[in-house]
Amino acid sequence: MTWNYLEGSEQRGPITEADFEALVRAGKIGNDTYVWREGMAEWQPYGLMKGPVAGAAPPPLVDAGQVICAECGGTFAPDQVIRHGNVSICAACKPVFLQKIKEGVTITGTNYAGFGIRFAAKFLDGIIVCVVFYSIIFSIRVFHPSVKPNVSVMVINQIVAIFLGLAYYTFFVGKFGATPGKMAAKLLIVNADGSKVSYAKAVGRFFAAEYVSGCFTICIGYLMVLWDDERRALHDRMCSTRVIRK
Repeated sequence: MTWNYLEGSEQRGPITEADFEALVRAGKIGNDTYVWREGMAEWQPYGLMKGPVAGAAPPPLVDAGQVICAECGGTFAPDQVIRHGNVSICAACKPVFLQKIKEGVTITGTNYAGFGIRFAAKFLDGIIVCVVFYSIIFSIRVFHPSVKPNVSVMVINQIVAIFLGLAYYTFFVGKFGATPGKMAAKLLIVNADGSKVSYAKAVGRFFAAEYVSGCFTICIGYLMVLWDDERRALHDRMCSTRVIRK
């Protein structure tokens, strides 16, 4: 994604997002600077679009799936919302949203979930999966006492644990956009444009989270949430997803 901006009466660009962010931090692009990128209907002051920098949500694509209303947190089809900068607003929230703009309220856009609340949600999910897993193991030992612990059984147990976690995560994220732990914390996993995550992406995100952000990087991938502008972990970057508060 590239950006264009006006410097006085002259158009500058296209420039990359990284260069655009650098100009914002340097103060060369301010709230009154008119900016434009592919997908925007017209040039707009940057002050009305705060949030798109640092990889924030672009305008929704056709057939992008459901998007999130920035006011009520509900999910709607793209043709049921209006776009303002990087946020989507449903018809019911439109009057309140427009009134905020008239009053000069800064539209901050998406409310990204921080490390603490995400850790708590994942911890709760871990407890749920462990309870189900050990219930299965206990049932097998009760009804099949001849099965004794050995290397083969340990390998099978590990495979069952992986598939159980995958099935749990894929079903809930693909259908509801959140695992039970995230539901309890009122969190939602969405694509970069705010649309619903597909089942296929849920599968990829599971393995990216468990093995890339977790095992392969010694959990450093999870800690990236602490310093990322959009609170993205490594697996969020890989899958182009965000975790937001409803």
